[in-house]
Amino acid sequence: MRHELIALFADPRRAEQAVLDVEALGVENIHLASPAPFPVVHRVHRPGTERTLGWFALGGALAGLAAAVALQVVTSLSHPMIVGGKPILAWPAFAIICFELTMLGAGLSNFLAMAVLSALARRGIPRAAKQAVASDCLAVVVPIQGRTSSAVHAIERALAGAEELLP
Repeated sequence: MRHELIALFADPRRAEQAVLDVEALGVENIHLASPAPFPVVHRVHRPGTERTLGWFALGGALAGLAAAVALQVVTSLSHPMIVGGKPILAWPAFAIICFELTMLGAGLSNFLAMAVLSALARRGIPRAAKQAVASDCLAVVVPIQGRTSSAVHAIERALAGAEELLP
């Protein structure tokens, strides 16, 4: 028995309309796979892990800032040198290092989080949909497991505008 229907669309607007039609039938957990970030994909797709990416960047930025402050304070206190009458912990001089390590922490954590989250997001999409997306088509994956044959036929009618319908 098939677990999902995969509809391939060349036009993103037709894919958007198909997703809205299938959702009107009460189907949930529809996945979209696209070769490019089409605006219609973001309009019909529910917010997912992309919302958490900013939090990873913020965490990396705060960790980088903490590391910069700790590095400079420990270094200044372990080798105290009074230069030009300035205090040993001269905060204005720390600004550049704090900024650089904050941006480094944010960039590295953002890159790592994006790599991990994109790998995890691809796990829920069937191999046939991944291959179809590689051929410049937008794939709409609709779960049909546990649905009656009449419900599956209604879903197939809602996906009628597809270029190809894969079982």
